[in-house]
Amino acid sequence: MKITAYVVDEGRMAPLVISAPSEIPTRAIWVDVGEPTTEEMDSLVKQLGFNLELDESGFEFEMYGHVEVEGEQLTIVMQMDRPDGTGDQAGAKGVIVMNTDKLVTLRSGPVPAIDAAARSAVEMKVSADPRMQLVIQILSEAMDITSRALDAAEAEVHRGARTLFGATRSKRAEVDLENLLSDLGRLQTEMVSLRYRHRLISRVVEILRKHLGFSSRDDVREDLELAAGDVTSLSDFAGSVDEQLSRLMDSTIGFIGLRQNASARWFSIIATVFMPPTLLGAVWGMNFKYMPELDEWYAYGLALLLMLLSATIPLWIVRRMGWLSR
Repeated sequence: MKITAYVVDEGRMAPLVISAPSEIPTRAIWVDVGEPTTEEMDSLVKQLGFNLELDESGFEFEMYGHVEVEGEQLTIVMQMDRPDGTGDQAGAKGVIVMNTDKLVTLRSGPVPAIDAAARSAVEMKVSADPRMQLVIQILSEAMDITSRALDAAEAEVHRGARTLFGATRSKRAEVDLENLLSDLGRLQTEMVSLRYRHRLISRVVEILRKHLGFSSRDDVREDLELAAGDVTSLSDFAGSVDEQLSRLMDSTIGFIGLRQNASARWFSIIATVFMPPTLLGAVWGMNFKYMPELDEWYAYGLALLLMLLSATIPLWIVRRMGWLSR
């Protein structure tokens, strides 16, 4: 377990590396705890005066995010995706707890928003309510991370659109549409996670705005109003990316359907052209005792000519319909 306590020193946040929970100073404003066991989490929150119910699974919760206010305590449970977007490893899970005295963050691994807030805290000029200042900073960093992820998602959508619509007809035939659709499906899964993250941030901001115990000061209310505006802008941005992605997926599925229809059309053309000669060949291949055509010297040539005509006429009709040029 790694513990870092932040105290106010000459108007600035000063980090203190703590080796044991008993060494946490009472004047600590923020206590950041990394990779604690369930027993360590339970002992620590009780020592600091928080009410946090933990089961034996500890960080192994299935919910993506949860916000709860009980009295003067705010509890935020969250699961963060990896910032690199690789998806090959599970994201970190964490709990943020705040009361009238302290802010405590418990996490199973790196949480980018908290890491960024910790870096900013060292240079932060402390306000009259440093707890709320830190919480708002964490929310701000989380929105920045979400915004950058949306920027990357939008850029990937634009790349997919250029691949699909920017190519000529001959070049589009070389595009791997199934692979493109698979990439768009992965991106849609990432958008679902971003949407969950945004909803969690939105709920936290709304609760902080409505709860007088957290937003009694004018400067805090002003910061929360700015955060609420950012949440709205982020929601509009996410909706725009979602809409672009959905339209691109629909277009890709449409092009796959057109490509399949083109393949089926060629099979239809081949069947149409060769069906009449096949019918004639089947008739003349019958083993009846009396077939007058077989006794004529010109029968063989006539049969070949009729087969050629029966194949050429459907081919001419198909060409007049424009099927061969599509």
